[in-house]
Amino acid sequence: MDGQDASQPQEGGQIEIQRLYEQSPDALSMYSEIAHIVGTRNEVIIQFYETIPGIPGPSGAAETMTTRLKATITMSFAHAANLGRILLERIPEEHRQGNTQ
Repeated sequence: MDGQDASQPQEGGQIEIQRLYEQSPDALSMYSEIAHIVGTRNEVIIQFYETIPGIPGPSGAAETMTTRLKATITMSFAHAANLGRILLERIPEEHRQGNTQ
């Protein structure tokens, strides 16, 4: 930006805006190994779950697991498509489902 005011129109009539990212104390941060994705007529809904092992049985291994919904995110088709594209770019080919190599 070279010292220009971000609120002033730039070339082409666009206004350049500085975006700051932060995480509030109540933001959800978790590991999720299960997700459920539903498409409606207007949006995409993604639900993330956590798995909690039960009390170990006599063998020492957990005999039950509880799967608990932790977060539901609703987004537009455009945002979901962008997210899907970014995910595919970040996941190495050998880790994509269905790849038999």
